[in-house]
Amino acid sequence: MPFGRKIPRATLERYAGKALVEVAQKNPDVLKLGATRRNVSLVYLDIWGFTEVTSYASPQAVIDLLCDYFSRMTNIIRGNRGFVDKFFGDAIFAIFGAPLDDPQHALHACNAALACLRETFKLAAEWHVQGFGRISQSIGVVTGPAIVGNVGTDERAMYTAIGEAVSLTVQLQQASRLYRAPIIISRDTNSAVREQLLTRELDVVKVHGTERTTTIYELMGNQADAPEHLKMLAEVFNRGVVSFRQRDWDRAEKRFADADKISGDDGPSRLYIRRCQLYRKHPPPPEWDHVHAHTVRMNQPGQ
Repeated sequence: MPFGRKIPRATLERYAGKALVEVAQKNPDVLKLGATRRNVSLVYLDIWGFTEVTSYASPQAVIDLLCDYFSRMTNIIRGNRGFVDKFFGDAIFAIFGAPLDDPQHALHACNAALACLRETFKLAAEWHVQGFGRISQSIGVVTGPAIVGNVGTDERAMYTAIGEAVSLTVQLQQASRLYRAPIIISRDTNSAVREQLLTRELDVVKVHGTERTTTIYELMGNQADAPEHLKMLAEVFNRGVVSFRQRDWDRAEKRFADADKISGDDGPSRLYIRRCQLYRKHPPPPEWDHVHAHTVRMNQPGQ
């Protein structure tokens, strides 16, 4: 029996996603249990402040707000060839490059992230006018190999991604709060999009659950239409990072202060200013790997 004859296609798309339904119509085997390893881009979106809204808003208002948010984000993700894997509370996990083949999945994932952030700004303003608290968004984007396919049982299965890339995507999304950088992307994502999009190197971090380190970046906008002050901010900040890794704390702090002035309130610059002040008193060891948390004991006196 052809796929979708008993159940209306619109209903299938609502639960399985338009991308998966389209692929399954051409290749029903995609619905079988099993998976393959392929290069994809993963996006994890979360909103800050929504839990507070649930503490005082009516249950119906909470559901209405959340459905509005999910609807807007889903439309943007699908419009950029992404597949919405699942919702976690007020978070969204999406896959680009599977089940639809897409050689530009990294670029489409980043474009979706930028568009979702802009839409969340609009949504936050609308909710504030209605009397709800302020919300903001944090997004992690990772490009790399992952196991993708159908996982579950014969009675219930879901198309999803598994692997270290998934964990790293969540790690980058959570790091957004520390750096106050709304969109943080992985090294491989940056390599794929840096010609088209404006990014800046943020830090070197340890990948959770491993001994490996990786460089992370902030996605700031499109190269073509990014305002000049934003490009200048990225350039001055990057110079600060170079001085910082050369252990020139004075020059690094000056450059981060300049970057902060350009922005007016730059989270990453202010974070590095505090690190410069800390490292003057407690320099990192000679074998410093540039990973902050693994080189300085934060409970030392005077920090």
